[in-house]
Amino acid sequence: MTSTFLQKARGYDAVIIGAGLGGSTLAYRLAHRGMHVLVLEKGDFLQLPPRQPGEPVGIYLKSLPAMVNKSFPAMLSVVGGSTKFYGAAMYRMRESDFRAVRHEAGESPAWPITYNDLEPYYCEAERIYRVHGASEGDPTEPPRSSPFPHPPLPHAPLVAGLVDRLHRSGTPVSSIPRALDYGPDGKCVLCPTCDAYYCQLDAKMDAEIAALRPALGSGYVELMTRAQCLRILTSEDGTKATGVLIERDGEQQTLYADVVALCAGVGPSAHLLLESRTAKHPHGIGNSSQCVARYYGGHTTGMLFPMLSFTKKLPEMHSKTFAINAYYDGAPHWPYPLGVIQAAGQMPFWNREVVPLWKRSAARLVGERSMYCFYMTEALPTRESGFQFSEGRVVGIQPPVENTATFEKLRLLAIDLFRRAGYQVVAPRHRALYHPTGTVRFGADPRSSVLDRNCKVHDIDRLFVVDASVLPSAGAVNTGLTVAALALKVGDVIAGVKDSSSYCSGPIAAGGPGPLAAQ
Repeated sequence: MTSTFLQKARGYDAVIIGAGLGGSTLAYRLAHRGMHVLVLEKGDFLQLPPRQPGEPVGIYLKSLPAMVNKSFPAMLSVVGGSTKFYGAAMYRMRESDFRAVRHEAGESPAWPITYNDLEPYYCEAERIYRVHGASEGDPTEPPRSSPFPHPPLPHAPLVAGLVDRLHRSGTPVSSIPRALDYGPDGKCVLCPTCDAYYCQLDAKMDAEIAALRPALGSGYVELMTRAQCLRILTSEDGTKATGVLIERDGEQQTLYADVVALCAGVGPSAHLLLESRTAKHPHGIGNSSQCVARYYGGHTTGMLFPMLSFTKKLPEMHSKTFAINAYYDGAPHWPYPLGVIQAAGQMPFWNREVVPLWKRSAARLVGERSMYCFYMTEALPTRESGFQFSEGRVVGIQPPVENTATFEKLRLLAIDLFRRAGYQVVAPRHRALYHPTGTVRFGADPRSSVLDRNCKVHDIDRLFVVDASVLPSAGAVNTGLTVAALALKVGDVIAGVKDSSSYCSGPIAAGGPGPLAAQ
C-alpha cells in the first residue's frame, strides 16, 4: 500500500465497507454527487478457470459451478457479492409491504418510509440495472411514475406454451423483471446458465458490472480488495464515526473519512457493529437498543416441478421469465397474505448435498424433464430471531417465524394451478430460507431499531448502513431492487441532497483511476 494512497485515504469523503449490491450502488450515487469514495472489500474479484480455446461459450458457462445455497452464513466475499450468482430478478416491494400486515404467525412490521418515498429511487435503480419487465398480468404491481426501462424478456418456446396454457386456464401470469444486458446491442444471449450461475459474458447486471465499474471509471471512487474491516472508529465522545481499522495482507491500517457506510450484508454488518464496541458503547456501536443482530427475516421457499415431458429430456433454454403474483395478498377462503410463484433457471439441483445420494437418480429424471418453479412466503422477524457471535464466528442462529400453514396453502395452490393447465406436478416438501433480511433494521422508534429512516445509526452521526440487513421485513418478492433503491436514497442523504425527486442520473463518464486491487 503506497504512502500516496494513505494520504488520499485520510481525505476521503466516505468509506464504504463492502462491494455488494448496497455498497456498489451507494458508490455509484456518491460518484454522481462528486464525492471521493473508498470502497473496501474483504474478498477479491471472482476468479474462475479460463475458457479453453475453441470451447463454445454455452459449454463453458455450463461447466462453471452453480451456487444454489443463497442463505447466510454462506456469504460470498467477492467484488459484487452474491449478485455475481443471483437470478437477476429485480422486483419492487408491493405497497402493502411498507405497512404493518397481519400474518398467520404474527405481524410483519411497518417500515419507517412509504412506497412513495422510495418510488423515484426504484425508477433510477431500474435504469441503472437495465431491468426488463412489464406490469401486465400482475395485479399487485405498485404504481410507477415511469415505465420499465426495457421490455420484458421473450419466453423460450416451451415456456411460452406453458404460459399460454396457464392463461387459458384462468391464471394471471406476469413477466419477471430481470436485470440483464439484453437487446440489439446487448451481451445477453439468453443462455440456460443464468440463474445461480456466474455470467462469463458480463451480461448479467450484477452490482459490480452495473454500478461499481462505472463508479470506478468516474475518477471519484477507488476500490481496495482483500481489506478486512476490523472496527468502525468513533470520536472520543462516541457521537460520530471517524474512520475504520482494516487489515490487509497481514498489516493493520487506520483510514479516516467524513462518513462511514457499512454495507457488508445480513450477519456481517451486525457483527462489525458489535465488534466495534467502545467504552461509550459497551454493547457495540448502534446497539443501545440491544437490537443489533435481531429481527432476522426472509422468505420461506419451496420448489415444484411441472412436468413438460415424460419421455425425453428438455432442451437447454432460458426459463426464468414468468411469475404468478395474483395471490400475494391472499386468496379466496384464506385470510392471510400468501406470496409468489416464480419460474427459476435450469440448475442441476440433483448434484447438491441437500439431495441424498439415493434420491439423485429420481431427482435428475424429474429435473431434466420439468420446468423449475419455486414459491415463497414471508418468514417473520421477531426480537428473538437473529444471530449469536463468538470470536468472529456465528455460533447460533434463531430463525425467523415461518407461516407454516400459509406456506402449505401456497404449495397446494401452485400445484392446482399447473394441474388445471394440464401438467403433472412433482412438489417435494423441502423448504429453505432465501433472501435474508434484518439484524440492523431501520425504524422510527430508536427502542426497537438500529437506524433512523435515512439508514443512519440512531445515536452515532456520519455512520450509515445500507444492505439487506436494514430491511424491517422481506415481503414475498426478491429484495435486491429495494436494496439498490435504498442505496440511492441514502447516497442523496449523505451528499446533503434534500429533494432528489426530479434528479435523473445518466451514465458516469469513463476515465480516471482504476481499482487498487493490485497494490
